[in-house]
Amino acid sequence: MRPHLSALRICLIYLVLAISWVLLSEHFLQLRFGDSDEYLKWMSEKKYLFLAVTAAILYVLLLRQFKRQAAAYAAMEQSEQRLNRALEAVEDGIWDWDLRTNKVFYSPGFARLFGLPRESLSDEYELWESRLHPEDREATLAAHQAHLAGDTPQLDCVYRLLHTDGSYRWIHSRGRVIRDESGEPLRMTGVCSDITDQRSKDDYLRQAAAVFETTQEGLLVTDLQGTIVHVNPSFTRITGYSADEVLGHDPSMLKSGRQDATFYKAMWHALLSEGAWNGEIWNRRKSGEVYPQWQHIRAVYNEQGQLTHYVALFSDLSNVKRSQKELEFLVHRDPLTGLPNRLLLRERIEQAMAHAEIERGSGALLVLDLDHFKHINDSLGHAAGDLLIKAVAERLRECLDENSSLARLGADEFAVVLRSQHEYHASRTAQRLLEAMHDPFYVDGNPIYMSVSLGVSLYPDDAQDVDHLLQHADAALFQAKASGRNAYAFYTPELTARAHSHVQVEAALRQALERDELRVFFQPVHEIASGRVVGAEALVRWQHPHLGMVPPGMFIPVAEESGLITSIDAWVLQQACRQIRSWLDQGIALDFVAVNLSSRLFNRGGLMQRVESVLKETGLPAHYLELEVTESAVMQNVDQALQQLSQLRMLGVRLAIDDFGTGYSSLMRLKKMPVHKLKIDQGFIAGLPDDSEDAAIACAVIALAHSMGLKVVAEGVEHADQAAFLREYACDMGQGYWYGRPRPASEMNWQSKAEVTDLGEYKN
Repeated sequence: MRPHLSALRICLIYLVLAISWVLLSEHFLQLRFGDSDEYLKWMSEKKYLFLAVTAAILYVLLLRQFKRQAAAYAAMEQSEQRLNRALEAVEDGIWDWDLRTNKVFYSPGFARLFGLPRESLSDEYELWESRLHPEDREATLAAHQAHLAGDTPQLDCVYRLLHTDGSYRWIHSRGRVIRDESGEPLRMTGVCSDITDQRSKDDYLRQAAAVFETTQEGLLVTDLQGTIVHVNPSFTRITGYSADEVLGHDPSMLKSGRQDATFYKAMWHALLSEGAWNGEIWNRRKSGEVYPQWQHIRAVYNEQGQLTHYVALFSDLSNVKRSQKELEFLVHRDPLTGLPNRLLLRERIEQAMAHAEIERGSGALLVLDLDHFKHINDSLGHAAGDLLIKAVAERLRECLDENSSLARLGADEFAVVLRSQHEYHASRTAQRLLEAMHDPFYVDGNPIYMSVSLGVSLYPDDAQDVDHLLQHADAALFQAKASGRNAYAFYTPELTARAHSHVQVEAALRQALERDELRVFFQPVHEIASGRVVGAEALVRWQHPHLGMVPPGMFIPVAEESGLITSIDAWVLQQACRQIRSWLDQGIALDFVAVNLSSRLFNRGGLMQRVESVLKETGLPAHYLELEVTESAVMQNVDQALQQLSQLRMLGVRLAIDDFGTGYSSLMRLKKMPVHKLKIDQGFIAGLPDDSEDAAIACAVIALAHSMGLKVVAEGVEHADQAAFLREYACDMGQGYWYGRPRPASEMNWQSKAEVTDLGEYKN
């Protein structure tokens, strides 16, 4: 209904009635009274009567209208109150976006989504858009635009919204656009729900379902009446029954009959009183096989605390039982060779020593170690290594008699216990074992030659208990290896003292790393032709609080053997780079500082990342750092070394081969190495210029390096005539006591060494 038409209609009716009243009333009065005074009187009264009647009609109409309006206002206010109460009660956020003004109405529920007080809500569109998660922003806005464009029937999207507490809440938003008659969007209205908790529950349920389906343990779910309602794939794998074969049946179909009624009574008592039971139980597979299970059963209750289901989780113990039997064998036997292991060896040593004490006899313990067995594993693989170990064990067994007991201690180490033997019997057995290794072993058709080193400890002369006897045999084995391998050695007290010293140095060295007792000294490297200092080599020193400066020859071998050299090298690298950076900042001109890399650090992974990290931390340009790798370290694994050196070269550091001439490299391999320098070992410099062999080697290395575009550094230059010889044969650089001893950084002398004088002819 249109208001202006209704008002016009009422006015027209009023006008018609008024005109009709005027005309008809005047005509009636004219007929009734004519032109008398009475006529004039009634004409005047008629006006007032018309006014009274119309006023009464107007009153009635206005009264009726005002009552309707009041009722409409009351109904509207009541409806608005109901709407507000509904909005207050609804947890979801309701929004109404006016697309013409870009203003948004947010319900009180939306304030809870934001974590804002209700009075802080505005009608700004940016209040919502600014809180969208950066990763969800583009997709969410695109979904709104797609619905506005009519590409989707309704808005339905999920996104994250920033809460006032700093967290993001997952929101599910649904809405619909309202358009005018021409199809233009006027507003969009919708509702937003916080689904963070629901999403977490859904994730939990998906994870639980994934665990249920993928776990290796069998799962069985029954209802309150004990009817199977669900099983997982592992149940089928373990029992042999498919889900269709057991669903709707009682778990008693799996019983083996090995447990009696008392067993099950105790199980149900635990379930009803404690809500859980676990233990070992024997069940029967579909094939009829009876097998052991470890089973855990738990009662499941709903939110009202009512029992609804039982869940049984079980694992097949067949392999465990089988392994226990095998373990009983492995406890005393080596699995590869079947020989007694270390535990059984100790028992046999104790028996032999007890027998010797009773009989007043003697015996011996021989510990054998295969020489360079690691090379077999590295070159042929561990499978070939295992075959070789088995072949060695068999050959050793053939060399021994009934008075001997052979055992494998682990890896490539064996032991022999000799009972009631004299010392010469032990040496004879040791020699026989050495000779048994002369013939080759054939592994996969390939001949392999092996040798062993043996350590011999006698009882009761060398030890009266098992531990000391083993220690003394190990000490003798170490001596046999140190003397060149493929030999045997007897224990002596001096060996024990040396071993104790080794242990003490290792323990003190570990503490030295923790107590910051290590120092970095620097030895200058001079350009031989000019005498100019061009660089330095970083060398580690140990300042012991009681022993003073510990010689490197005393602790470096221990560090290499114990593996501590890796930590020491890494520490020296970092300290050296910091010092180079400091010198550069002081304006000291030098071309490089060399840092030695042990074979352990060089051949382990992550070296390039370690060097790159130190350079970045210290701010040192890479070309100032020179890394020295020994020739033997490079040749341990040529392919790996080539890759390692190439990565370091790409990093920009300098590379040098240290101790060149002492290893076993080939020119074919050397030419592939991306190095900058060769360092002639000081053993070839010591005899210069008089020793013709040293002179020939030095000249050959210099010529070889120059022909390959490499620089040459001579180590151990201690005399002027050595420096003069090297200058004459164009050696690039030299270091040694002639140029300067290793010193702390604060005592470094950066002055050039005066040129040596020409000392005449030298022998080649």
